[in-house]
Formats: sequence, C-alpha cells, structure tokens
Amino acid sequence: MQETTSVLPDGKAIPGWDVAAEPSAYAQKKALEFGLTSCYTKESCDNVHIAGRSMFMKAQKPGITFSIMTYQDAETAQSAYDPVWEAWNDRVPDAKRVDLGKIGERNDAVTGMDISGVPGSKSVLSQVRVGSVILLTHGAAVPKVELSDSLIGKCATAFAERARQAQDGETPSAGLENV
Repeated sequence: MQETTSVLPDGKAIPGWDVAAEPSAYAQKKALEFGLTSCYTKESCDNVHIAGRSMFMKAQKPGITFSIMTYQDAETAQSAYDPVWEAWNDRVPDAKRVDLGKIGERNDAVTGMDISGVPGSKSVLSQVRVGSVILLTHGAAVPKVELSDSLIGKCATAFAERARQAQDGETPSAGLENV
C-alpha cells in the first residue's frame, strides 16, 4: 500500500495548491468504506487490490482529484479498463472526447458539464492505464472558474509518470510546476 500511496500526487508534486485530501490507499474493501474510491458498477471494482485518492484545491482554480486502482498484473488491469471507463465516464454529462496524446499504454478523456448539473460548471475526466494500474484524474470547476482540458492532460501525464517510476522500482517524483 505504501507504493500505491507514493504514486498519488502530494503537495510537493503540485506546489502552490492546497491539499484537500492527503494521498491515501487501502485494500479495496477498506478504500470503499473510507470513500477513497467508488464503484458505479460492480464490474468497475472487480479484481481491484488497492485503491486510493488525493485531492487538491486552489482559490479560483478547479478542484483536482487523483484516483488509483491497482491490479494483480497488467493483463488484469487491461481487462478492467473498459468496465472502469464505462462506469466513470458516466460521471461527466454531455461528455465530448478529448485527445490526451500518448500517455500510458492506453488512455481516454472527456470534457462536459459537472455531475452537479449546475449551469456553467465543467468537468474533465481522464483515465490512463500504466502497467498494472488504472489512474483517474478528474477536474471539476464551478461556473466562472476556468478548467482547461490541457490542465487535466498535464496532471494525467505527471500521474502516469509517477506510476511508471514506481513500477520501475524508482521513487515517484514527477510533478507539475506553474499550474
């Protein structure tokens, strides 16, 4: 669990932002109990070993949430990819696809209204698979707070790099500057 927690961005990874939820990861059952992950469908949580989350806020900026789900191996993570994406993608009403470029072994992203349904709100969600993990990066903005697709793309890229570093036996250090 320590390794999974280290993949989640912390205050050093996103300097200048307030940490709304410290990086935390637990076995799937306990992560669900603590509200660190959600199962919008049964299939989206099948075979998850460890799940975790960290969250950031900043005045006049969107909230950003990083979620991780770890699996036994890359093949299990790959087979879980579509059910997880289908479940989480529904959290962005009127979603339009966003191209993140080459991040991880596979990725998807959408932009649309926030699930709150407040007119003028915006949500951007990305999902990336890196080896045996699935990473979700979600940005949510209230009306009149700008949320660019590129911000979530930069966050997803740094998150994927942290996962790659951990899987290569390195200490995750990737982060963002000036966001």
